[in-house]
Amino acid sequence: MYDQDIEKELKVALDCLGEHKVSDVSYLDVAEYTPFASYYVLATCMNLRQLEAMAGHLEEAFEKNKIEVFAKEGIPDSGWVIVQGGDIIIHLFLDVNRKEIDLEGLIVDMAKRSEKNRARK
Repeated sequence: MYDQDIEKELKVALDCLGEHKVSDVSYLDVAEYTPFASYYVLATCMNLRQLEAMAGHLEEAFEKNKIEVFAKEGIPDSGWVIVQGGDIIIHLFLDVNRKEIDLEGLIVDMAKRSEKNRARK
């Protein structure tokens, strides 16, 4: 996939999240660590209702921009829903679930381990 396409997908996701007022939006470049995504986008929803609605809004935004929606996983009651549009995976969390899972910390740790392994070679 071309970088230009990936940047468009990321922009669509970030714009949609911004329009619907989710909080604590961040994105991580994971292309080096996973073969199925270039970016993880993480966002916190205020409640189950917003979590469910946001997943639908993301699907609509991707489809409107002719970006294929590959997956929508999870149920709002779990506090964590994933939507994959193109090469971008969006993780929608309730605050308590985001803190408990700490996906950001996991990815930072993965990056550190990867750097250590490269330094050993």
